Amino acid sequence: MQNRPRLLLAAAVLPAGAALAADHLDAPSVAANGQADINDLYAFQSPTNADNTVLILTVNPAAGVLSPTTFGDDVRYDILIDSDGDALADASYSTSFFTREDGRQDFTVTRGGEAYASGTTGARSTSVSGGQVTAGLFEDPFFFDLDGFNDGFAFTGDDFFAGLDVSAIVLEVPSAELGAVQVGLYAETRVDGERFDLMGRPAINTVLLEGDRKELFNDVDPADQFSVFGEEVTAKIASLSDQENAESLTPILLPDLLTYDSSSDAGYLNGRRLDDDVIDASLSLLTAGALVSDGVDGNDRAFLNAFPFLAAANGDGPVPIPTPSAAAAGLALLGVGVARRRRRVEA
Repeated sequence: MQNRPRLLLAAAVLPAGAALAADHLDAPSVAANGQADINDLYAFQSPTNADNTVLILTVNPAAGVLSPTTFGDDVRYDILIDSDGDALADASYSTSFFTREDGRQDFTVTRGGEAYASGTTGARSTSVSGGQVTAGLFEDPFFFDLDGFNDGFAFTGDDFFAGLDVSAIVLEVPSAELGAVQVGLYAETRVDGERFDLMGRPAINTVLLEGDRKELFNDVDPADQFSVFGEEVTAKIASLSDQENAESLTPILLPDLLTYDSSSDAGYLNGRRLDDDVIDASLSLLTAGALVSDGVDGNDRAFLNAFPFLAAANGDGPVPIPTPSAAAAGLALLGVGVARRRRRVEA
C-alpha cells in the first residue's frame, strides 16, 4: 500500500460507483466527476474569533489519484444558509474558478450574487467584510476505519483516509452574515448551471438511501426531502435499531441540513468541527447505542489552530489508497453490516 505503482493500480480498478464515506462518491454519476463530488461540509465557531464562523467545503476524493487536484472551471461551489427554518436558502457563498496558462487557478466568491472575495489557489485572500478566504489542495480531514467496517466491524482503529488529499474551499466569515444565530447549512455543486451533488450532514445519502435513490437525493431540494425520502429513511434506521429510534431520528436527519448555532463552540450535531468524530456519533445514533466507535479517535494529521485550519496536503510522497475490495463495499453496506453486528450483540 505504500508503493506508488500499486496505488495507481488500485485506482485503475476501483469501481466507479464505489461509496467511500461521509459523502465521498455518494452516487455513480457523482463518482464520475471528482471536481464536482462533495466530500464534506464543516461549520464551526472560529477558535481565534468567537464572532466569526468557519465554513469548509471539500471535493475531489483521493485528489491526485482518483480525482484531479484542481477545481472545475465549469463547476460552481455553493455553501447555502437557511436562516428562518424553512429549509430554503436565504443566503449563499458561491465560488467559481478559472484555470490560468501556468496551471494555477484564480477564484471569485460571491455572497448573494455580489462580489465578496477573489484570489488564487494556494494563497489567502481577504473578503469585503474583512473575513479570510482560501482554496487549494489539503489533507483530507475525514477519518474512519473503513477496512474494519468492511471486515464485519472488526475495527482496528486504522484510519482508512490517512494520507489522502482533497481540494478545499475555506472561508472565515462574520457570523452576522449568516442571517441568524441558529441556521441550517448545506452545500451543492452545479455543473454548467445544473445541480450535480448536494450534502448537509455526513453520510445521509451514502448510508440511508439505496440504488438510484442516491441519484435522486442529489436532485431533491432539502425542503422536499422528508416528503420524498421520509418513509425509506425511517425503515432503514429501524433496520439498524428499532422503530422508535427511527421515528425520532428521521425528522432530525431530514431535511439534510447541518444545523449550527454560531454562539456556541460545541460540535456535531451543532455544526461540524474538523476534529468531531462524526462516525462514532452516527454509529451510536443509527444503532441506538449497539455500536459506538470505529476505534479511530482523530485525524492522522494535526489540524491548525488558526486559518485555514486544515492540515497541509501530503504532497508527492507515498499515499495509501483504498483497495478495490474495500472501496467497492464502502459505507453503502452499512445497513447489512450493522444488522449483522446487532444480531451478535443481542445474542
